[in-house]
Amino acid sequence: MANDDSANKARSIEDGAKDFLEKNRAPREIEADWNEWINRGGSEVWARPALSRAERSIETIAIMSVLRDEHTLRVHIEAGLANGLSRLQIGEVIMHTAVYAGTPQALRSMQIAYEVFERLDSTQENVVGTGD
Repeated sequence: MANDDSANKARSIEDGAKDFLEKNRAPREIEADWNEWINRGGSEVWARPALSRAERSIETIAIMSVLRDEHTLRVHIEAGLANGLSRLQIGEVIMHTAVYAGTPQALRSMQIAYEVFERLDSTQENVVGTGD
C-alpha cells in the first residue's frame, strides 16, 4: 500500500465525517446529540483492532458503491487514500463490485473515483496513493 508521510494527504474519515455532518444537518433540537452519536459509533467501529483502517476503507468503498451513495462514496474514496490505499486498489474494489452488484453502479462509482482523483490532483491536495 502506497503511503508517503511527507506528502500532503487526503482528508481522513474523521475530517470527511465532520464535513458530511455540516452538509447533512439534523434539526437544531437534536443536532448536538445526533452528531455526537454518529461520531461515537463511527469512531468505535473504525478503532476496532481486527481490521486495519485500509481494510475497513476497502469494505466501506465497496458498500457505498453498491448502495449508490455517491456523496459518502466520495468521502470514503478520499479517506481510503488517507488510510494508505492506492488509486489502483480503489479501482479494483469498484471493479470487483461490478461482478456482484452490476456494471451500471460500477460505471458510476468508477466515474466518482475519477472525479475525486482529478479534484485532488487539480488542488495538489494529495500525492498519497498515486503510486502502485
